[in-house]
Amino acid sequence: MKTILVLSILFWVIAFPALGELTDADLDKIRLIVKEEVKAEIASSEQRITKYIDAKIEGVNKRLETYNWVLIVFMPIIVAAIGIPSAIIAWRSGRDRSLERQVETLTQEIEALKQQRSA
Repeated sequence: MKTILVLSILFWVIAFPALGELTDADLDKIRLIVKEEVKAEIASSEQRITKYIDAKIEGVNKRLETYNWVLIVFMPIIVAAIGIPSAIIAWRSGRDRSLERQVETLTQEIEALKQQRSA
């Protein structure tokens, strides 16, 4: 019987704090602590996200600078590769037209001479 009494008292002592109720002041303290922890976590999360975004933006900027450099270097090469042959073709076609005109005038003169000879 003694052991049952001792065990009952022991269990009652262990379970007694579970019967305690929280007061409004205790709940307010808990809320305040939770708010502070949440605010601190949000602030650290925002800092991490900001650093991550800044790093990504820097990476994109470096890539764009590289692409701009490539465009600046290769644009004159592309213009030269397209422009020079186009200019040569235009010059040749102009020369060919003048030769065609000369051939046409010479043909007309030959025809005129043939007509004078036959008349």
